[in-house]
Amino acid sequence: MLTAFRNCMLPSLVGKDMQLSYVVPDIDEAMRFWTTQLEVGPFVVIEDAAADRVVVYRGRRTRVKMSLAFAYVAEMQIELISATSSDPSPWTDFLQSGRQGLHHLGFWPEDYDHSVLALEQMGFVRECSIETVDGSVSSNYFSGPPYFGVWVELAPNTPTRNNYFAGIKALSERWDGSRAIRRFKSRDEFLASDDCKS
Repeated sequence: MLTAFRNCMLPSLVGKDMQLSYVVPDIDEAMRFWTTQLEVGPFVVIEDAAADRVVVYRGRRTRVKMSLAFAYVAEMQIELISATSSDPSPWTDFLQSGRQGLHHLGFWPEDYDHSVLALEQMGFVRECSIETVDGSVSSNYFSGPPYFGVWVELAPNTPTRNNYFAGIKALSERWDGSRAIRRFKSRDEFLASDDCKS
């Protein structure tokens, strides 16, 4: 899949890094499946992932509580999302519709504005915007044509994001099966941890 991805036009539009993101009702059950059945891990869990984010969904600010869990399969990032509040959001609406599983493809392109424009010109519609508390763009979610099947998330390729994801990827590359779950209250807590630095 990654070879086909690199050979198509998508990397020139959205960047070479890719995430498969799954929305699940029970993040612990999902992590058990990935770590025990698929031997993917360890997962880095950010327990309160929206605490320092402003989420605007379909034009309205929403107060979302959610946990995120990240791991890597080679170069592919796996993200698990569990929304623990009932406020409208891309994740709660997905679950409340009776679905779970693959929700979106995530990318963090070098030229973020170019990628946003390219998606919009292809007919993708911005549904959700996420900002940090200082007003910086964290990411945007886009719905696509029905036959595309999943949403797309674009996030700016920042030094902080690179450090964050590099730390998670390094953990996956040297994982020996121990400590399959690494829990942190925030991204900053993970970035300051030995798990990220080692």
